[in-house]
Amino acid sequence: MKKITIEDAYNIKNVIYIDVRSPAEYKESTIPGAINLPLFSDEERKEIGISYHQNKNEAYEKGFLIGTSKLFDIYKYIKSLNISDDYSIIIFCWRGGMRSKSIAINLSMMGINAFQLAGGYKAYRKSVLIGLNTFKNYFKYINIHGNTGVGKTILLKELEKKGQPILDLEGLANNRGSMFGGIGLGNSINQKMFDSYLLDKMRYNKKKYFFVESESRRIGNIILPDFLLESMEKGKHILIQANIEQRIKNIMEDYLPIDNKDNIVELISSNKFFKKRKGIKWVEDLLDLLEKDDYYNFIKKLLIDYYDPLYYYSEKKYNPYDLIINNKNFQKSIDKLISIIYN
Repeated sequence: MKKITIEDAYNIKNVIYIDVRSPAEYKESTIPGAINLPLFSDEERKEIGISYHQNKNEAYEKGFLIGTSKLFDIYKYIKSLNISDDYSIIIFCWRGGMRSKSIAINLSMMGINAFQLAGGYKAYRKSVLIGLNTFKNYFKYINIHGNTGVGKTILLKELEKKGQPILDLEGLANNRGSMFGGIGLGNSINQKMFDSYLLDKMRYNKKKYFFVESESRRIGNIILPDFLLESMEKGKHILIQANIEQRIKNIMEDYLPIDNKDNIVELISSNKFFKKRKGIKWVEDLLDLLEKDDYYNFIKKLLIDYYDPLYYYSEKKYNPYDLIINNKNFQKSIDKLISIIYN
């Protein structure tokens, strides 16, 4: 059975990571792209943990009995992937202990090119934190600013299609960054997974710059690293403008149809800023538009009365901008954004 460090694993071209921790551990955080083939279920892991504190030998026996019954299924699943010989399988658990070791040994015995990840996920997590800091002051950032709905995320995606390196921080966080940021996007991710996705973006970018949407320190429940915010601040700052009609259209395309109106009602009703600064009548009028499915005026009211003043307050420090683009035509906007790379 061969062991491999995460640093050496990064240098292997074709790798498949197998996370043999329990489903709950995997769901909480894992190596991006890893397949979960748990040796123990969440309940089994809990039972073994309780036994370990009472009688270590009994816990080992229970773990051995459960684990051996699943080894063949894990082997069959990996074989079913029809992986070519130039791929390496890297098995990991929490700290590189018995779970990953037992599976790596058995897979190797069956002729599969399997490694045990030294130190397990814990070592990987440490490497992420160290790795992110190696990119301090490494990239130049072209920051895209603009009021809610001007099409900043759309521009980033179009830039990516043209082969430009982008850092879609809201995409990595699975949150649009607004009060309704996570609505319709499924489960949110935690800080550990965000850090992993961010490191991968930086590791695989062979250019010395990123296009990025200007962000505050927090996106949903994610906190951006200090080094990234400091580097973004030092970069170029581009203001994207669009008229109110286009902005409403962009937002409606992004958010509609709404299948969780109750959640939005709850968010608005519980928003202390709304009640204190805008007043109960304003909140009631806003909810009335939502109840009538008048999304156009609902969005317009939010933009004019809430988001635009908030944006102006937070973004005025960047004025004057390096470039101002009126986003009437996405293609022309893209061309102007790319041109700034060479200026």
